[in-house]
Amino acid sequence: MTGEVSGWELAYRDSPTRDREIPHEDAAPLHELFQKQGVRRILDLGCGDGRHLTCFGKLGYEMCGLDCAPTALRLAKEWLTGQGLSAGLACAEMSAIPWPDGFFDAVISFQVINHGLLADIRRAISEVHRILGEGGWLFVTLGTCLAPGPVQFRGGYEIEPRTYVLTGHPAESGIPHHFFTTAELVSEFSRFRLADLHWDSRSRACLLARKSG
Repeated sequence: MTGEVSGWELAYRDSPTRDREIPHEDAAPLHELFQKQGVRRILDLGCGDGRHLTCFGKLGYEMCGLDCAPTALRLAKEWLTGQGLSAGLACAEMSAIPWPDGFFDAVISFQVINHGLLADIRRAISEVHRILGEGGWLFVTLGTCLAPGPVQFRGGYEIEPRTYVLTGHPAESGIPHHFFTTAELVSEFSRFRLADLHWDSRSRACLLARKSG
């Protein structure tokens, strides 16, 4: 989507993300799980400027990253190079992931997959399922509302049920934000076997699931 690309591109042209050197609080437990499960190749879907590419790259994983903002990928590559690391990077939409079927052992995605209309999100989820190998792991964080009905959301307008576009944040202008109900979240990821669902310290849903068929 044109608005989504330009919004994220503008955000990264302004500056790298503020918390880029602080991995998500679930990074350490994920590493422990991935080590036990023999995970080697990981895709960071919506990798931004390299926050988790660098984190997991330092832990020895073979990393790939996808983002729709060229400036984010440039910043990620510069950071990786400075750390003596490398990753396969692609500038593309999450609904058209340019890697072959079954290529990855795990996909991680932090506050990305909920940015779109529900139809786009469903295509992205289908793409994630396609590129994961059998038994591959998926970990995503995303925005939710805890009950069905209207979302109380400041500075935006609703374009479809529980999908809002920000108006008070210029860097994200035109970018849809979908807020899942818990039931909807479980339903939309039903092609995966749910392993865990919890909320992090910033009240974002954290879903861990595994590909099974």
